Amino acid sequence: MWIGHNKGWLSIVAHRDKPEYLLVRARKPEHITEIWKNADVYENENADYYYRADILRQEVARIIGYTIVDINYDNFKNSVKDWELGTAYSKVWTVMFDYGWGWYDEVEN
Repeated sequence: MWIGHNKGWLSIVAHRDKPEYLLVRARKPEHITEIWKNADVYENENADYYYRADILRQEVARIIGYTIVDINYDNFKNSVKDWELGTAYSKVWTVMFDYGWGWYDEVEN
């Protein structure tokens, strides 16, 4: 699962070795620690998501739920203060906009 929050981008997957945990991954450590303040972030220099944290599944669900409940903006892109992150989100928005309009289908046919 990919989650874009206004302070970072996360990739969350099942942990291969710890079934009760999820592996929360990011390209910047603060993208994890903005959500999980006490996360034990470690590095995997051989992975595309360099920063990682093993977090209990229930804790991931609980904190993501609170993060959603605490949304106080009416425009996501405008809520992103990090210029580089906002630029990346704008590119994602454009790709998904194109996808939603089916323009990729026209190119493939």
